Amino acid sequence: MRSLFLKIFFSFWLTIVLMGVPFYFMGLKNRPEHPFSGMRDFSRQALAGYGGQALAAWRQGGQAGLRAYVENIEQRSGISLYLFAGPRDLLAGRQTPAQAAETARRILTGAEENLPPRPGNKWLGQRLAQDAGQDGQPLVIVLQMPEPPPHPPFPFMPHGPWDKILLYSLAGGLVCYFLARSLTAPIRKLRQATKRLAGGDFSVRVARDMGGKGNELADLGRDFDTMAERIEGLLLSRKRLLRDISHELRSPLARLNVALELARQRAGGQAGPPLDRIEKESARLNELIGHLITLTVLESGARDLEKSRVDLGELLREITADADFEAGSRNRRVALAAGCAAGAVMHGSREFLRRAFENVIRNAVRYTRADTEVEISCSTATEGETRLAVIAVRDHGPGAPPWCLQHLFKPFFRVAESRDRQSGGTGLGLAIAERAVRLHGGSMSAVNADGGGLLVTIALPLAGGQVDEEGI
Repeated sequence: MRSLFLKIFFSFWLTIVLMGVPFYFMGLKNRPEHPFSGMRDFSRQALAGYGGQALAAWRQGGQAGLRAYVENIEQRSGISLYLFAGPRDLLAGRQTPAQAAETARRILTGAEENLPPRPGNKWLGQRLAQDAGQDGQPLVIVLQMPEPPPHPPFPFMPHGPWDKILLYSLAGGLVCYFLARSLTAPIRKLRQATKRLAGGDFSVRVARDMGGKGNELADLGRDFDTMAERIEGLLLSRKRLLRDISHELRSPLARLNVALELARQRAGGQAGPPLDRIEKESARLNELIGHLITLTVLESGARDLEKSRVDLGELLREITADADFEAGSRNRRVALAAGCAAGAVMHGSREFLRRAFENVIRNAVRYTRADTEVEISCSTATEGETRLAVIAVRDHGPGAPPWCLQHLFKPFFRVAESRDRQSGGTGLGLAIAERAVRLHGGSMSAVNADGGGLLVTIALPLAGGQVDEEGI
């Protein structure tokens, strides 16, 4: 998402800069050499007005009157005024700039029109209609326009147009930033919703945050909501189906067990093996129904579960002792690391945590090789501000193909159908364990261990986010 935002931002910014800078230089190059006609008329009137007032001041007050008028004009507007009679400056006793004298000469000789020169030249001149008086010399007024107040230059760009280009680029970049952010905001919301959907939150909806009708992103948001609703409906239907089937099968199964006992009492010795087989299959069916009911409760969220303080170390020691006793009859062992989960306490359902650990450990006992042991170890981890207890269960069996590791926690998934059926597996044990762990805010993963075997890792948040330093 960040990459898309940067691509949009730089695309817009480069477009603005690459289009704007050439137009700026073209404007500098193609600006007119002479002022437009309105400015010419205004300059002509201004020169005539200043010239008439200066001539009147000179005729009325002589040198003193002209000097007073020139100084007054310069103080008020910053304009330097020069009145020439032919090549002679009428205001004697001051140093006449060479540019002023040159401007007057060019006007008198006709080299320049009696109009302001091209832009950038601060010397303006015009021949007056009045005569100078006794000597008959033509009168010319010359004005030196004041320098405009300088812009504060950038320390690294004291001259040239680069300061304007930089400001132009910064302003364009600011506009492009907000434009790119507004364009990618709906995509960010859709991405967050997709993550929540992948995490199991099927109630997420995004259409209301994707804008009104008439744009493609809003249509995409509505399509996403439709997809989420369909998936949520399918999962709810599956959960209801599992729940209904599980409960409905319990009653005929109970009647079957009663009928089985009656048949055993009335039948002779020859009916023993078939009846034993029926009893065994009935027990397996009863176990499967129990697993289905447990899975349905876990997938529904199990919000009404009774939760209490659970000592993970004590719970693991109890489960390990039972599992090791059962594994001994199959020439296998279950070993719990010394001090494992000592002092690790969490708040949750002891019954469902027991089922989670038992299912993982019994699954490891089922597949570990003879004369090997299932190893249970513990450690700690920190996720943000949450302190986690990490329990690892490793067997020494064949492991699992890499492609199916991500499917091990799905209901009814089996690595090998024939092997699992022979071992009595239903494909629900690890699924129940994963959902019980997730219900407690934890996570569960499986990888193939180095040297062979499957390594299942369970991470559970501890009460208060802390654990004794001597524990785990």
